[in-house]
Amino acid sequence: MTNVHVKIKNLREESRLKQRQVADYLGISQQAYSYYELDKRELPARHVVNLAKLYNVSTDYILGMEPERAGSYDLNATFVQDVQLKDVLISLRKLNKTSKKDLIKYLSYLSSTQSNGISE
Repeated sequence: MTNVHVKIKNLREESRLKQRQVADYLGISQQAYSYYELDKRELPARHVVNLAKLYNVSTDYILGMEPERAGSYDLNATFVQDVQLKDVLISLRKLNKTSKKDLIKYLSYLSSTQSNGISE
């Protein structure tokens, strides 16, 4: 089971929030919130619920009862052949805006050919 203090710190950092911002959201001092991340105080249930809402995750995820977030993907999973999903995403980020739009159009075309029963 994952430590709650590690989980809430990781969620905060992934969201690029400061402890002060999360503390304000919870209606507590920054120092009180810091104690939760340092595992010096137990996180009350009401804060678990509010943090789940803030980060759009389940309370079970924060408490370590669910191994993954709903809707999350394993970036190390194989996407196709020997290419991992993270490699696809890295390549996508390198495209300029026009290329990204063209890619979306092409994906839409490929998707429509699949639904029309057209195959390789």
